[in-house]
Amino acid sequence: MGFGVLLIGYVFYLNSILPVYTIPVSAVVMAFGLRKLKIWNSGFRGAWRSNFAVGIFGLFAAGITVAIVLGAKIPETLSAAVTAGLYLLVMLFHFYLGSGMVSLTQEVGLPSLKGRVFFFRTVTCIYWLLYAFLNLDLGEKLDPVLARLLLPMAVVGFVAALIGIAVLFSCYTDIGMPDEKDPPEKKGLFSRMKEKKTEEERDDE
Repeated sequence: MGFGVLLIGYVFYLNSILPVYTIPVSAVVMAFGLRKLKIWNSGFRGAWRSNFAVGIFGLFAAGITVAIVLGAKIPETLSAAVTAGLYLLVMLFHFYLGSGMVSLTQEVGLPSLKGRVFFFRTVTCIYWLLYAFLNLDLGEKLDPVLARLLLPMAVVGFVAALIGIAVLFSCYTDIGMPDEKDPPEKKGLFSRMKEKKTEEERDDE
């Protein structure tokens, strides 16, 4: 169903030290998985669109960061605003991705997995919102405070990524390969969903 490719792409989020460099790569990989998943519900369609925005904006943010490293004179305010904007888009992506998985797990009938997905969505959205705020240019007086928060936030980001990987792996095993677990119920569900998709394609023709 695309969860396998999505899982591979999400591994790049383990880079919680300088995520601006790996987020665009992650977006490219996950686009292939989301391309298959977006047919199932509006959450995945929102994740597909926001992931596209993350990829484009991520390339821009990474380019600015590299330019600064190479000595280009780019205002810190601009760099901070672009980076914070990228992380807000990442937060939006996680909201839609989590919403899509919550809807799908509810439809499949996996309440335990649904609870873990909901927890994943909540944790990651809060994390990326805070991370975006901390990357803003808040003035020199707050620089020492922000410096002390960098390591704890990196640890939290790493743990949040591990939670995401665990949840996506569960979706891959429990939903992405329905024939291996509880085949009668899941086979019927996915057959109905595929039939609905086929009917919609015929109507479009």
